[in-house]
Amino acid sequence: MKHAPTWTPDKARVLDRAHARGEAHWKVGMDEQEWLPKLHYYLEESDPDVVVLRRQDGTFVAAFSAQGATREGILAAAYVDYRRLASRLRAGAERASFLEELPEHAAVVEGSGTIVAANKAWKRFAKDNGADPEKVSEGANYLGVCDEATGEQSEYARHFAEGLRSVLSGKEERFALEYPCHSPTERRWFVGSVGRLADGDAPLALVSHENVTGRKVRR
Repeated sequence: MKHAPTWTPDKARVLDRAHARGEAHWKVGMDEQEWLPKLHYYLEESDPDVVVLRRQDGTFVAAFSAQGATREGILAAAYVDYRRLASRLRAGAERASFLEELPEHAAVVEGSGTIVAANKAWKRFAKDNGADPEKVSEGANYLGVCDEATGEQSEYARHFAEGLRSVLSGKEERFALEYPCHSPTERRWFVGSVGRLADGDAPLALVSHENVTGRKVRR
């Protein structure tokens, strides 16, 4: 049986097991960096003698004696786990300094789909094409943007989201998709590519979009 209490580090609140049975979510709030993702944790109590703390994806975090588990202990274990994961994500974002050297629009995305770094070309393209920069820059969830896309090209966006998920989950090393992206004054085609940058607890992927209109027209 899984019980999911709710708390956020800023409120430093952990519910006891009795309250946990009546709650729907347990969320760890964002760290001091806006782009860091919110994590969901839950308590697993399938064993009457042991309480297991897990992340939303089932990753083991800590185990406690059912009799000796305390609110403070659960809070400390979840917070340490979150800080460790955040540290790895920061390191990955720092490694993304190479983005500005890439000619194409490029961004680094972490496991939940959150953009942790994007180059100027990526942001400039969004601005020039009428997109809200906040929805496609650091802190935005790129998977959510693709999933919620509407219009003629929405099928391509959802297909691209599936490919990004396959790379982030470790099922695929790379993914690429050619798609049309026409403007009111120009017919354009792009190739969207995804490549894995880091595995483990803090997966990262490099997402890039290259304008291939010239190649397409010459065919």
